[in-house]
Amino acid sequence: MYKQLLDHIKKYTPEYSEDDLNGLLRYFEIKKVSKGDKIAKAGSICRNGYFILEGCFRYFTINSDGVEFNTQFAFEDYWIGDMPGILNNIPSKIDIEALENSTLLTISAVDYNYLLKTCHSFALYKYRLRTNSYHARIEHSNEFYECAEKRYLNLLSKYPKITQHVSQYHIASYLGITPESLSRLRKKLAK
Repeated sequence: MYKQLLDHIKKYTPEYSEDDLNGLLRYFEIKKVSKGDKIAKAGSICRNGYFILEGCFRYFTINSDGVEFNTQFAFEDYWIGDMPGILNNIPSKIDIEALENSTLLTISAVDYNYLLKTCHSFALYKYRLRTNSYHARIEHSNEFYECAEKRYLNLLSKYPKITQHVSQYHIASYLGITPESLSRLRKKLAK
């Protein structure tokens, strides 16, 4: 299972030395999470970062009327956790929930921050991932100027298997439309 993380690191940071890679593993533990479990809760400090080995998660917020809005989905080979909370020891503004039974590698916020400060290769790896994540968030924000059909097609092109892991209700929330609108849209596209 650790090989999956090491392969991911090598993909983004081929200059990562074998000694650094092998030394990194002692900071991680395997954790099983059940569908519906939250690994981050708004108002609480997130004490761990996670690398998804298998499973699916959603990031969401709840507005003042109690309505949930999905802001992101995360699948195998994604890092998840409330990064501002992990880096700055502040309460999370989001919730992160497992959408299916999942397996994670977990690292404490203390160890994560230690590695960022002491291991140049880990800091470089995380910098490259944050840069990719930043660009993805900008792209997602820009998509809201598109019609719902285009947003849905973009989502399917990025995550072809999303409908196998994520309910229509959660996909609709992410797209900013009602489940009924998504149902009509899917019927239209199926023709």
